[in-house]
Amino acid sequence: MKTLILFLAGLAAILVGTSTATAHAIWIESPTKATKHKAHEVKIVYGDYAEGVVEPTAKWYSDLKTLEVWVTGPAQQKTRLTLTDAGTHLVASFVPEADGLYYLSTVHATRELGGSTKYEFSSVTPVLVGRGAAALAPPAQPLAIVVAPRAYKANEPVEAQVWKAGQVFKNGKVELMSPEGWVKTVQTDANGKLVFTPKLKGSYVLEASDYQEQAGEWHQKKYTHFWQGSTTRILIN
Repeated sequence: MKTLILFLAGLAAILVGTSTATAHAIWIESPTKATKHKAHEVKIVYGDYAEGVVEPTAKWYSDLKTLEVWVTGPAQQKTRLTLTDAGTHLVASFVPEADGLYYLSTVHATRELGGSTKYEFSSVTPVLVGRGAAALAPPAQPLAIVVAPRAYKANEPVEAQVWKAGQVFKNGKVELMSPEGWVKTVQTDANGKLVFTPKLKGSYVLEASDYQEQAGEWHQKKYTHFWQGSTTRILIN
């Protein structure tokens, strides 16, 4: 009996740890249009967007608060941003010096495992400086979902592109999270793309994820599975 109780207690701990990690995500909040030579603000938030939960930074999962945020410019120059703890989120800013497409990005594999699963959180937001449009390219990170930086309206289609290791992520899982709290799970096509039509105005968070059997050791602990999640945020007017 004692052995059974210990087994059930251990199983419960694993399930709680796993659900806590996978139900939450990191996302970057930043306007997708910026002005040259003018400071552009960036917010990094952690929570369960569909449930309307924003976690205070003191309660972020594992060592997630130590993540790094980078901005990659049109000439592929990469700069690490200085983060400030605002209590409910992290905040930073950068000053674009040239016109073109910039990528704000973060990737962080948490030190703590969820049971026997290793977790990697990431987020990407493209920012356009100047007029015109810029062609999207795969960001330099393991998993990325990106929507072109332009104005979007309700009841008009939105196209998202997903890459994994620099290649199109075909048949990849993506969750669409709306400002009203609903979640819809879709798959990318053979070109790593998906199209959806938002019916409501407001902020949407899209999360691409991948969960694989993978054995390894992380901070002196063995894991059997690897989960990756990457988000992007879009505003519908």
